[in-house]
Amino acid sequence: MIASQDTIQEQSDFRSIIALFNYGQGNYKNLFLAIGFILASSAVLMMSAKLMGLLAEALVSGAEQSRIASLVAGILLFESVNLLVYYKGRVGLARVTNEVAYGIRVALFNKLGRLPIPYFDQEPLGRTMTRLTADVEGIESFFSNTLPRVFTAVITITSVLLAMLLTDWKFGAVIVASSLPAVMFTIALRKPVRSWLREYKKRSAALNAQLAEFINGLSVIKIFGIEGWTKKEFDGSSRHLLRAAISLMNWNSFIRPLAALLCALPILVILWYGGHQALDESISIGLLVAFVRYGERYFRPIMMLSFELHLIQDAIASSERVRKMLDEKTESDTLNQDGTRQQKIQGKIEYRNVWMEYKKDSPVLKDVSFTINAGESVALVGRTGSGKTTTIQLLPQLYGISGGEILIDNKPLSEWSRLSIRQQMGIVSQDVTIFHGSIRDNLIVALPDGHPGVPDEELLAICQRTGLFEVIDRLPQKLDTVCLDNGANFSMGERQLMAFTRMLVRDPAILVLDEATANVDEAFEAKIQQAIQEVLKGRTTFVIAHRLNTIQDCDKILVFDQGRVVEQGQHKGLLAQDGAYSKLVSRQIYD
Repeated sequence: MIASQDTIQEQSDFRSIIALFNYGQGNYKNLFLAIGFILASSAVLMMSAKLMGLLAEALVSGAEQSRIASLVAGILLFESVNLLVYYKGRVGLARVTNEVAYGIRVALFNKLGRLPIPYFDQEPLGRTMTRLTADVEGIESFFSNTLPRVFTAVITITSVLLAMLLTDWKFGAVIVASSLPAVMFTIALRKPVRSWLREYKKRSAALNAQLAEFINGLSVIKIFGIEGWTKKEFDGSSRHLLRAAISLMNWNSFIRPLAALLCALPILVILWYGGHQALDESISIGLLVAFVRYGERYFRPIMMLSFELHLIQDAIASSERVRKMLDEKTESDTLNQDGTRQQKIQGKIEYRNVWMEYKKDSPVLKDVSFTINAGESVALVGRTGSGKTTTIQLLPQLYGISGGEILIDNKPLSEWSRLSIRQQMGIVSQDVTIFHGSIRDNLIVALPDGHPGVPDEELLAICQRTGLFEVIDRLPQKLDTVCLDNGANFSMGERQLMAFTRMLVRDPAILVLDEATANVDEAFEAKIQQAIQEVLKGRTTFVIAHRLNTIQDCDKILVFDQGRVVEQGQHKGLLAQDGAYSKLVSRQIYD
């Protein structure tokens, strides 16, 4: 069970929502215009209520029919105008709030691309997915539906209250006093409801994280036959979530009927107090009718706010979690300041006494130094956890170094733009990512932004160089053949050929082959070796592999042990030294 704190505590009710509203800055003019329409609607309603009181007095006093007809016509006119103005205000609010919700979703996705890799190392996948789906959908629903109603309710309550006090301040004060229990009830319950909503969302995120782990490890679960254990674990998390859901339901079941009762009491007060005042002729019957109308307009939005308390608090809880993600430190905050150099990389790489640590005082790389000339290939070998992958990840600045220096083409890494380096790097790993789409789409997906694209003739020519052409040629739809998710309709060897071809299309200056041949079947061994030779031409290449025939022709081999480079040289020379590399070869242990 994931139990880490998942929300920003000690927030005022709407602080997080107001912060999110900044993502609709360009819509402030439209927002104020919509609020103006709703204020106008309230003013029109007050005029209608006033006329209704006059109509009641006219009917009681036996006024002429023309007088009564003019009052009825005035009421109908004001109600019609109110309908139009209210519609304009609500539509305007809905448009603004939907734009804000859209801005939040875009900002959240953009934030995802700027977060540093350590964030994803520490944050469960299910929790991140909950932010991007359930929480954002909850905020969108609030901004699209609930917030316009809240705005309208607050404006209506304020304007009607003002109208009542201006019409008869004593009668208005009695109505306000009678509404205090409903108002205090709503205010008192907001914290316990929000507390349980926070807990519900935290448990929901934990359940999603657990579900993501089980889905990712489904093959292992089946191989070991531990479906019963996963069912027990998932059932426990589900029941934990269920208890929070039941608590929320109990609160909501308690709030609605009591809120309805408290909001109905003031109407009784109006009839009792106003009726006695009218009988004593302290107020006119028209004023009583007007205040009954005022009361309807006043208490209906208060009841709505009480009924939607859980939706408002749910949105606040979601906004806290989304805001927390939006406030996370980006790569620019956690790494050194981004450089400005964006020129084409020639490929010379130099590590000078590099140290790196994921946790303070626990270095995973210790004084690593080596030089690779442009166009050379270097193999990184060693046991699992010896620092090979970490060494490569420092080059595109996925992690920062804690000591030493890295140079690209004799220029410090800190001078280079991170985006420029990443756009000139490519990677082929044992876990090939194939997207749902055509083969063509999957081959050109790695092209940098702004690239004009590659004609089919050129794509097919590149496919012939890697051996993928033979696979495509036997398919009826050729490059238009649709790849299922993760390339499920292709073999592992065919997916690897796509990955190598994709890199040739991208044409990076620096290439990383991370266990790229680990899972290739013998039928594709020759084709894969052909593809490797093609992608190695004319570019600096890092190779992490366990197959001897993949690394023995590399220009240099770096042998890692416990975060240090303990040997470096070529295959034959290292074997002759009878050291760490020789022992790895003899035991055939390459990670």
